[in-house]
Amino acid sequence: MAENLTMTLSGPDGNGGTTTSPPFTSGDLRRVADSLSSGKVPPPMKETDADREVSTKQYRITVGELRSFVERMERLNEEKKIVSDQQKEVMAEAKARGYDTKALRKLIALRTKDPQQVAEEEAVLQLYREALEC
Repeated sequence: MAENLTMTLSGPDGNGGTTTSPPFTSGDLRRVADSLSSGKVPPPMKETDADREVSTKQYRITVGELRSFVERMERLNEEKKIVSDQQKEVMAEAKARGYDTKALRKLIALRTKDPQQVAEEEAVLQLYREALEC
C-alpha cells in the first residue's frame, strides 16, 4: 500500500442511513494493526468539549433521578416502620384489655376482603369440614 493513500469507510448507521469515517491512511491502519498484535491498546479517541458536556449533563440527570428514587424509598420505609410500630402498640393495648389478638387479626383480614369472596371461602371450608367430618 502506498503511504499517502487516503481512505474512508462507509457503513450502516443503525438508523437506516449510512455513516462515513474520517479519512485515514494505510499507515494509520498499519499502526493500529501493529499495536493490536503487540497487545498495546491504541490511545482513546479524542473527546471534544461538546462530548464532555453531553455526557456530564446526562450523568447529572441520571444521578439526580437515582438519588430522588432512593430518598423517596427511604422516606417511605421510615413511614412504614412508624405505622408498623403503631399497629404493634394497638395490638398490645387490645391484648392488655383481654382481647384475642389472633382473632382480631383474622377479623381485620376478613373485613378487607369482598363479602362475596368471604362467603365463597366459608362455603368451601364448610364443605371440606363436612367431607372430613371434623
